[in-house]
Amino acid sequence: MATADDYAAWIVKNADKQGTPEFETVARAYAAAKQDAPQAASAEPRTAKVDPWRSVGMGLADPVHGGAQLLTKMLPESVVSAGNNLNNWLADKTGLVAKLPEGGVDQQVREREAAYQAERQAATPKTAGGQQAPGVDWWRMAGNVASPVNLALGAAGPVAGAGLATRSAAGAGLGLASGLLNPVTNDGDFATEKAKQAGIGLLGGAAAPVVVAGVGRVVSPAASVNPRLALLRNEGVDTSIGQTLGGRWNAAEEKLMSVPILGDAIARARARSLDQFNGAAINRASGAVGQPIDDIGQAGVARAANAVGGAYDDAATMVPNVRFDQQFVNDLTQLRGMARSLVPDMRRKFEDKLRDVVGGRTSQANAMLPDTFKSVDSEIGGLAAKYGRSTVASEQELGDAFRQLQALLRDQASRTNPAYADALNAANAGYANLVRVEGAAKAAKNNSGVFTPAQLNGAVQSADNSVRKRAVSHGTALMQDLADAGQSVIGNKVPNSFTTDRAMMAGGALGSYLLNPAIPAALLGGAALYSPPAQALLRGLVASRPDAAEAVARLLNQASPALGPAGGLLGYQMMNQ
Repeated sequence: MATADDYAAWIVKNADKQGTPEFETVARAYAAAKQDAPQAASAEPRTAKVDPWRSVGMGLADPVHGGAQLLTKMLPESVVSAGNNLNNWLADKTGLVAKLPEGGVDQQVREREAAYQAERQAATPKTAGGQQAPGVDWWRMAGNVASPVNLALGAAGPVAGAGLATRSAAGAGLGLASGLLNPVTNDGDFATEKAKQAGIGLLGGAAAPVVVAGVGRVVSPAASVNPRLALLRNEGVDTSIGQTLGGRWNAAEEKLMSVPILGDAIARARARSLDQFNGAAINRASGAVGQPIDDIGQAGVARAANAVGGAYDDAATMVPNVRFDQQFVNDLTQLRGMARSLVPDMRRKFEDKLRDVVGGRTSQANAMLPDTFKSVDSEIGGLAAKYGRSTVASEQELGDAFRQLQALLRDQASRTNPAYADALNAANAGYANLVRVEGAAKAAKNNSGVFTPAQLNGAVQSADNSVRKRAVSHGTALMQDLADAGQSVIGNKVPNSFTTDRAMMAGGALGSYLLNPAIPAALLGGAALYSPPAQALLRGLVASRPDAAEAVARLLNQASPALGPAGGLLGYQMMNQ
């Protein structure tokens, strides 16, 4: 008498005969023999193998068979019976279709599954306890996903740019549809099993875009596409790993600053970021005139001011001879008209200096020698600085008038000599940035001039001379990009690194070795992660990606709803192992 193993071996050997009456008879005999056969223990492996293409073919056809099975359950019995009779008549007369068994499509689907599972069982080794577990059928699932039916469902997903919630909802819908089209192959109640398939399909389909989004975060983390982080990196600012990741990671890192030993390492790393931010701002001023500064705080700002002042002096030496043209005369006339609004005492001072310093040193040919121009430029600039620093409003207005006069003189020199114009433009750019840096350092006078991004942003706003501070409101004010990036990534807290109280806490933490050696070891290990080399490695892991990474992550997210059927099918197979 043939055993279940004999039937299984025959099924594997004659897989090409599937659909014939002989094959279906053997499949039914195998199912019955397997049910009646005792569970004999054997550790011998099976040698038969299921062809992967056979499994893929099963997966490709599953939605078709499942859809037909579902349709027969939904239509009236009389309609189903008439369709079965027509099918079998065509099978008898033409042989173009397979003959349906007495149980119709439902029985055909179950027998198809029984035959396929017999092949898989025959190819699966038995354990010492006599159990067989074929595992997840990945090839069949690949066929499921690649089936034209599921591909058509996936093409109906959301448009590009949809958010995660929308993609998850679409995946849920596609998973549900795929679950409804999955064939019911066991002996349980059809409605109960179909509800189970639909539920698992819905949940698995909803989960697929979430999982893909997680993969996308690995391929292209948010830190790798953060433009403000990239700006700081280009300016030479090395942020801590918490600042690099931002959000809850940054908040957690801030809280860890209260932990002895580890907190001091974090504070030092964050203090390095703030110092480098200050250096970047200072070098925007000095770098404009080709003078990099390797200092920060009040000393660094003073060196930048000297570099910019020296650039003006160097530019003045390039002036061969200044001849005042009609444009200068017109601009000066307009300036004198504006100066009439000054209080009488300030107006007289302006006119006196204009007459003595400028007019008295201009030749009858309406020109000025190079050394004379340099002297005049320096004296007018000194007057502008002197009165501009005054706390008296009327004197500040006089300082503005002298500053405008100096600008007119320099504009005239620029029209005279293009080389001077280039050097002057560089000096002007450096000075404009310097004004903002000096304002920030002044606000940070209690911290030796080391300013926070918020203090720099305040100085940027104060120096904005556009109508109604429009440049600041539009985000285009000078140095606002650096200040905004610093405020967004670095924050505005000045780290408190290794004060006396923290030193005492650190000593206590090291003393905890007596309680548990793992405590100080863990704290020291965590502190080592905040050394410059370790931080550079961590930043590289989360913030450095090829240019194509963002596009790959975007395509993954866009395609993720189409994986809804796969998510549902995977969940269903895993629950049925």
